[in-house]
Amino acid sequence: MSREETHLYEFGPFHLDAAEHLLLRDGKPVALTPKAFETLVVLVRRRGHLVQKDELIKKLWPDSFVEEANLSVNISTLRKALGEAPSEHQYIETVPKLGYRFVASVKELRDGTAEMVAAEDAKPNNIIEEKVLSKPSAVKNVPKLAVRSGEVTHAALSAKYIGSGIKVHKQAALLALATFVITVAAVVYFLSLAKRGEAIDSVAVLPFVNVSGDPNAEYLSDGISESIINSLSPNLKVIALNSVLRYKGKQTDPQTVGRELNVRAVLMGRLTQRGDDLAVSVELVDVRDNHHLWGQQYNRKLAEITSLEVEIAQEISEKLRLRLTGEEKRRLTKRYTDSGEAYRLYVIGRYYQRRWTTDGFEKSIELFEQAIKQDPGYAPAYAGLALTYRGLAATGVLPPQEARQKQEWAALKALQIDNDLAEAHAAMGFVRQLDLNWSGSEEEVKRALELNPNSVTVLQSYTYYLQPLGRLDEAMLHLKREEELDPVSLLVRADIGRALYFSRQYDRAIEQFQKTIEMDPNFAPAHARLALVYLTTGMYTKAIDEQKKAIALDDTSRRVAWLGYAYAMAGQRNEAKRILDDLKDEQSRGRYVSPFNFALMYMGFGDKDQTFIWLKKTFEARSDILWDVKVNPQYDNLRSDPRFTDLLRSMKLPL
Repeated sequence: MSREETHLYEFGPFHLDAAEHLLLRDGKPVALTPKAFETLVVLVRRRGHLVQKDELIKKLWPDSFVEEANLSVNISTLRKALGEAPSEHQYIETVPKLGYRFVASVKELRDGTAEMVAAEDAKPNNIIEEKVLSKPSAVKNVPKLAVRSGEVTHAALSAKYIGSGIKVHKQAALLALATFVITVAAVVYFLSLAKRGEAIDSVAVLPFVNVSGDPNAEYLSDGISESIINSLSPNLKVIALNSVLRYKGKQTDPQTVGRELNVRAVLMGRLTQRGDDLAVSVELVDVRDNHHLWGQQYNRKLAEITSLEVEIAQEISEKLRLRLTGEEKRRLTKRYTDSGEAYRLYVIGRYYQRRWTTDGFEKSIELFEQAIKQDPGYAPAYAGLALTYRGLAATGVLPPQEARQKQEWAALKALQIDNDLAEAHAAMGFVRQLDLNWSGSEEEVKRALELNPNSVTVLQSYTYYLQPLGRLDEAMLHLKREEELDPVSLLVRADIGRALYFSRQYDRAIEQFQKTIEMDPNFAPAHARLALVYLTTGMYTKAIDEQKKAIALDDTSRRVAWLGYAYAMAGQRNEAKRILDDLKDEQSRGRYVSPFNFALMYMGFGDKDQTFIWLKKTFEARSDILWDVKVNPQYDNLRSDPRFTDLLRSMKLPL
């Protein structure tokens, strides 16, 4: 029999049945995604040999074009399932820039060999023994098959492979035996699942209810939820904080939440603060049948809040029956600060950061800096600073060079303290883009994705890397993953709408933005992006109305320039000229005005010479506002001009 025809393998404590799509560890099923399982089968069958990345991608996605990061996610998932830490190569060896090699010793369990492993400590009254002829003149003992304590060995589940070398007159009896063994094994196996319960693969951590009524405790209740979410994210599907905040202050039914967010379990908590004393109660519910999985009451001091979050996260992992690697256990117990005040300031800073407005960014920076003063070794606070400075640069509030320096300083500081902080690598990925170091940016965002594949912030950094390069289909795959983890996030929905716009799917983009605005009419980015789609499709009046709404919600010079651009495109040149004069006046007073604002205005007027002059100044300032120049339909009228090609070359973007 060729190696490709073999279906059964054994390595370490694992038994792999390729035909049945089953992986067992010590007789217990190991949960794997279909693609991760297929990856394992390919590597095991080619054990000892290098399997090139391109070869793996072709085997796993034969009819699709996917990015290499999808393979990296599969390998990461596989390593976690096998209990292999990133620094170990017990099973899978990474050959840098080439591919992977399965290095563990593998035994093939072929038909007719009966090379199966008996369960240990089997009791006489629950052992099935039989003899099988593998040759006409020889008799072999089949190893004992044990069924105990609700467990079934791999041998039982794979009994159909026993004795295929038997002669025809023996096959009928063997088939009957195999059928009987499989039936018994299956019944016991499924009964054991009912008794023991399989691992739960998805959970929503609702915002903790602030029972004390103190407004200052509201930030704390949200912060506890977010910290638990971040601790659990690498291990299973955990809904992001933005999506669970919709249930804040509402009477919630766990089964309704589970249905709406598509999760198996829901954690609910209540928080009471009296001075420095905290009382926290939690309850974990299986939403399939509203079954109470676990509950606990904690009484702690405020200064002990971070250790309490670690304790709760550990309990959840145990109750959800997660199988954690050593690295995951270390991450789960990680405490980023011992300062309760630093933690409180950081949590409030995250609250303002999520508002995604200029005022919110400025307030969050102030709070992150205060948190760092309380604890200079607080890595997440530095990462929060870096990402917030990027937000201010994107809105045109900070000069690009100043914003870039602050982003890099904060990101490097976070990585110096904790090189395994995914958000810090994501922030550094943005900095590398500003430096036009696309390969360096890719390295950072892929590392971030490897560290925390379920972080929406990390996934956003990856989509923002893919889109400037024109890899829109890949970006959409990651955006859909963001939506799965954060189904009611306004920013994620707006990002999907923008990706549809970049793909020239204007009707779908308009529909996406309109639905986002229905969820929250006060979300300025959705109005601003909808205005751009209306402009591109010639609906000028609607575009102007939407841009005015965006300005009313978050007034920045960038949005005013967009309004001037809309006026110019609509032929309302006098209104556009007034805005251009105001921008020049503001600049003459020594205030920072992004050169892109002028490029935008001249683009609306149709003055290509002035447009390219100001686009060049924008590029020289290293402003990330040009990140979408290759894919944004807004630039379509400029693409035939050689100066546009020169701009793409200068930005080191593919032509």
